[in-house]
Amino acid sequence: MKEVPLSLVNKMTIDINYLEDGVGVEFNISGTVTGTQVIEANKKVYNSDNLSRLKYKLVDRTNCTEYLVKPEEIQIIADQEKEAAKINPNFIIALVSASTLQYAMSRMWQLYVDVSESGFKTAVFKDRKSAEEWIKEQLEKSNKDNKEKN
Repeated sequence: MKEVPLSLVNKMTIDINYLEDGVGVEFNISGTVTGTQVIEANKKVYNSDNLSRLKYKLVDRTNCTEYLVKPEEIQIIADQEKEAAKINPNFIIALVSASTLQYAMSRMWQLYVDVSESGFKTAVFKDRKSAEEWIKEQLEKSNKDNKEKN
């Protein structure tokens, strides 16, 4: 992986938006993104008081033009998910990865998270619509399961 020149640092964007009154969070990624950027975005969300309320995270890289995340950073990101799972083990994470490289790196992350037995439900998609439909299905299933328990 190549190093990111300082001139690119201001061109990478991760917009973090809380959805449905804090039940969901989305990362809209555009331009060039590095592993450090993703790690910092996760810190903002996972260190917040909102974490226990969150039910899902949608990471959309449709507008990401360069994905400069190293394999060792994927492991750090997965470790962040493991720590977050201690607070919120039923979290749903959907990744939208339009390019082949993003998709492959997302699958690597998914393997790390799944092996960790975090309790998270994760999936990787090529388009946002499919990711949103999957999140909706998972939330409906979770709500149904919770009603049956009560």
